[in-house]
Amino acid sequence: MDELLQEMIDPIPPRHDVARRRRLVTTVTILTLAGTGIAAMATAAVFTDNSTVNGGEITTGTVDLTTDELTFTVPSAGMAPGDTLVAPLTVSNTGTLAYRYSVRYSANDTTDADGGTAALTDWLQLRVYAVDSCTKAATDAVGAELIGAAGSQVGSGALSTADEPAALVGDVATGQQPGDRVLIAADASEVLCVRVDLPIDTPNEAQDTSADLTLRLDAEQTTNNP
Repeated sequence: MDELLQEMIDPIPPRHDVARRRRLVTTVTILTLAGTGIAAMATAAVFTDNSTVNGGEITTGTVDLTTDELTFTVPSAGMAPGDTLVAPLTVSNTGTLAYRYSVRYSANDTTDADGGTAALTDWLQLRVYAVDSCTKAATDAVGAELIGAAGSQVGSGALSTADEPAALVGDVATGQQPGDRVLIAADASEVLCVRVDLPIDTPNEAQDTSADLTLRLDAEQTTNNP
């Protein structure tokens, strides 16, 4: 009796329903597993990695030209016609790159109202030599290397009072130019001998006159700059 009541309340499903339920569960399980596999493969396809390499610090070299003071020892009474003044000028490479350099000059008359009437720059002559000893005798010697002169690269001439510096040694234009000087390594240096002459035929009107002389040196790298 109890069994009969139980079957009425919860009848036993037919065998074909049981099989269908089992197939349904099995199918759902397969689909679930397949879906999980696809998700795993899709996730693996976008995994990434990277690595950073430090190339080190990049620095540039320097072009650094330095000079000492250009000082002429002028006689206490001043220059007289026929006198010569010489002064060494040390040019040094204190940078890390080799460079070439040129020299320009400017001169200005500084005579006051009580001085002579002639412009001293019309008579002073400027020359630059590359010699072992900066003396008048060394620059007068046969074979002394004259590397620059006011007004001419092969002789001497009066100083110019132009507003812009005038060429004296080499050329300020970029690249290797005739007469340019080269200091090929850091800590290299050379001594130039600057000579100023007052010719013997300087007129009387040049008494009690004065002038300022300024040299300007310009340097440029030689690397990748033929």
